[in-house]
Amino acid sequence: MQISRTIIFTPNVRVLSEFYETCFGLEPIGETGDDWTELDAGGCNIAFHRIDEHSGIRDGWIKLVFGSGNVENDRQRLEGFGAAMSEIVKFGDIELCDGRDPDGNWFQISSRGM
Repeated sequence: MQISRTIIFTPNVRVLSEFYETCFGLEPIGETGDDWTELDAGGCNIAFHRIDEHSGIRDGWIKLVFGSGNVENDRQRLEGFGAAMSEIVKFGDIELCDGRDPDGNWFQISSRGM
């Protein structure tokens, strides 16, 4: 698997995405909005996902996302290596699954963009 995007959680998607667009010349991919914006950063996209900074539920501000041609198979393979994996979630044709590395950092495997 290859890394396909890095998700940065932020209370203000527009401000953060405009910063990266202006400072680094990154171009938006698809539709942009207050909840989600994804920018083309070359071999790995940067996505901004809205999070309520006062929600009290926060396990970090960044999540690495790895592209997967078969989320179920890759989930099982990662579990075989001892990774703690969530159930697979489907959004239309997109399948994704979150996991944690040995230090508790979040990562995701996703069929989005494959």
